[in-house]
Amino acid sequence: INKENKKPVVVCCGDSITHGHIGYDWVGSLRKKDKTKLFVNAGINADLTWNLNQRVIDIIKHNPDYVTILIGTNDAIGSQPVKQIQQYYIQTKGLPKKPSIEWFEEQIDELLSTLTKKTNARIALITLPFIGEQKDSEIIQVVKNHNRIIRNVSNKHGTKLLDFFKEFDSIIIDNNSIPYTTSELRRLRGLRAVILHYVFNWTWKDIGKKYNLKLLCDHIHLNEDGGQILEKMVEEFLKE
Repeated sequence: INKENKKPVVVCCGDSITHGHIGYDWVGSLRKKDKTKLFVNAGINADLTWNLNQRVIDIIKHNPDYVTILIGTNDAIGSQPVKQIQQYYIQTKGLPKKPSIEWFEEQIDELLSTLTKKTNARIALITLPFIGEQKDSEIIQVVKNHNRIIRNVSNKHGTKLLDFFKEFDSIIIDNNSIPYTTSELRRLRGLRAVILHYVFNWTWKDIGKKYNLKLLCDHIHLNEDGGQILEKMVEEFLKE
């Protein structure tokens, strides 16, 4: 950040849902809308909470006034006992061990502890959105268990909680979407989304229609409707 900067700094931390290359770019949209603040996109594709902790110093050095944290979707996916998925995360993300919900809890607590001690930022912790849109699926239960930890950690460290999951829960009523699957298919669906959007100019919403998805484009990443819900929640937080 330019030393001459006088604007409040907002650092948005997370994974691909924040990075906004696959799915709706809510950080980019906020940046266009609000010229009074400086937005730093600190989302990195496929990051787990441990990865975010490895680069927390990069967040601190921006001396942020606001920090948003949406992390844990890859922890949730990686915690599933599917060897191929766990190996994928260990190899591509340089993890020292297999992802698990216990490790997620330890890492998210450490992240909040560091940021509350080493910055004066107002911090918003965001609950994870749905993975797939089948309310009664096993993966949604996994997401709920991770969100329970997010709520507890937010409470413990006195940060603002933005309950993104609750918004999904109120909008998605029926289960007529094609189910999410923890297999290679999930990455192929992501690849399909990227090609259709960037090569053929499809909207993220149209891409998700094939699977009857309302708020997601490929079972993991946000379409315009899902992304704009999060954008509004963050916008409100920044006004407080």
